[in-house]
Amino acid sequence: MPEITFSQAKKFLDEITNEDCVAIIHHDDGDGFCSGILYYDWCKNKDAKVEHFVYSIGKSKLRNFDLEKFNKIIVCDLAPSFMAEELELIKNKQVFYSDHHPRETPLPKEIFELITTNQGYIPSSRTAGELTGIKPWLALTGVVTDSGYFYPENQKFIDGHLEQISMTLDEFKENVSSVITNFLVYFDKDLKRAFVILQKLKSVRDVGELKKYSEPVEDEVQKFVQEYEAKKEKLGDVNFYYFEPTFRVKAPVCGIIGHQDSDQIYIFSSPKQDEDHIGLSARNTSQRRDMVKLLRAGIEGLKDASAGGHVPAAGGAIRKEDLEKFKENIRNFVKSNSIK
Repeated sequence: MPEITFSQAKKFLDEITNEDCVAIIHHDDGDGFCSGILYYDWCKNKDAKVEHFVYSIGKSKLRNFDLEKFNKIIVCDLAPSFMAEELELIKNKQVFYSDHHPRETPLPKEIFELITTNQGYIPSSRTAGELTGIKPWLALTGVVTDSGYFYPENQKFIDGHLEQISMTLDEFKENVSSVITNFLVYFDKDLKRAFVILQKLKSVRDVGELKKYSEPVEDEVQKFVQEYEAKKEKLGDVNFYYFEPTFRVKAPVCGIIGHQDSDQIYIFSSPKQDEDHIGLSARNTSQRRDMVKLLRAGIEGLKDASAGGHVPAAGGAIRKEDLEKFKENIRNFVKSNSIK
């Protein structure tokens, strides 16, 4: 695969014209939405014809997207482990791929890939923000929703953007990034509409318009955060928490609890939309354990299961009927792989 530099990626974007038809394919979380909107706005500013597609891991397939008419495609915030085989379907087009997950699976050699992992943990929204220079507050939102503030390589980026809008990080979390995270949860079943609403916001001050969607979600988030201590289950040194929310609040719940004690190891689980599967989110900010290895140990031998991500944060899915077996696998793994 042709690895490209930042300058070459910028050249790819600069050369988009009104004769191009561009598809933006992005993840369904905060980082994915923010980076997707930044690329979308860039293409709109270049007078190109542009559409976006929300890709949900475990649910979406590129073959189900109508991509025939597009001559250029931008893919962001989707891990190579999930996308390598998928990208074979579009390698005949001009594809720019940018992501910050570990490179475990090679992409088709025809794909233009901007690799940022050699710089550390660089969320996709930071890359999109630095390439486009559009909506710095939105780039910052993606970085913060993706916990980029835990990594010193993002400190200068975050501090500079916070200074521009005269906010502290805590103020930004409370009034911007948390609101947008909850907003996306509220529109979980209509992510196309969520994209339209979020894309139309012109400044950080406009985020207040989303609070009417955020507040009912936040109420449910706090409910499960408060229940956590009483209902968590210990699987060796792993804190396992299963809950059944009305909204898809697993991400904000695990974000809040996971950041309360960064040394603890967590697995959060809740039913997926199809109700036959359970979604998994593993967190250990201190990186005492590798969360990808932990989840992959948990799904070993399980049918129709998946796991992937980063050392400090990983996600996956199992069949609902395999929950007890998954927990047994986790117990056995941590028992035979003790840490200090």
